[in-house]
Amino acid sequence: MKVLFVCVANVGRSQVAEALFNKLSVHESVSAGTRADEVVSRTNPPSRMLKDAGTREIPIRGIPLMKDQGIDISDHLREQLTATMVQEADRVIVMADRDSWPDYLGDSDKVTYWDITDPVGLDEHAALSIYDEVQRRVQELVREMG
Repeated sequence: MKVLFVCVANVGRSQVAEALFNKLSVHESVSAGTRADEVVSRTNPPSRMLKDAGTREIPIRGIPLMKDQGIDISDHLREQLTATMVQEADRVIVMADRDSWPDYLGDSDKVTYWDITDPVGLDEHAALSIYDEVQRRVQELVREMG
């Protein structure tokens, strides 16, 4: 079974969910962002790798969080969500605000929405509590899927 995790920029929530799921589950997962290409174009990082996504003002907290769990996601690429990705997935977990969803995502019967706030711009304590929620939900999903 294949799970697709989706957030807006494919920097935080979806990348952390993918990494945790792949560590804990026998099933496969990937991640993408509803506006990843737009964000990359606007911010113009040196590459699409997560390690190049952050700034001093807006750090990528998922990288050290995952390193603490023995997972290095710093070289993961930020992917733009496509209709093909949704078609190829058995389950699609979306953590992006509905106003950023393309029509094909909203029309899919595979979608489960997780109402998890985007941690960008939040202080470290608030962001870490959001990632704790992502981890809790991923653990539930792994138990549910077996």
